[in-house]
Amino acid sequence: SSYVTAETLREGDPAETEAVHLASADEKFTVGSWRAEPYAEYIESYPGDEYTRVLQGSITLTGDDGVAHTFGPGDSFTLTKGWRGEYRVTEPLVKQFAIYVP
Repeated sequence: SSYVTAETLREGDPAETEAVHLASADEKFTVGSWRAEPYAEYIESYPGDEYTRVLQGSITLTGDDGVAHTFGPGDSFTLTKGWRGEYRVTEPLVKQFAIYVP
């Protein structure tokens, strides 16, 4: 998996891995699982609309408005296409996701 790029990475090494459980024929819609080690990145524009459920670990999302939200096991959240801010994995993270990237 290579969602995190050198351009967006601020600190850490995500050592990310992914398992795709379902993908549409045009590959615009994907359901899967993703694992990452602690790291931080700054995202200028999120590529699609995503629903996430945290299975293990912790993540903090801080939007450009400065408001931070932390999610842990059992929590879910959404990110919309164009979201901008810091994506920080604070503990080794395992999440399930469904994403649509137009």
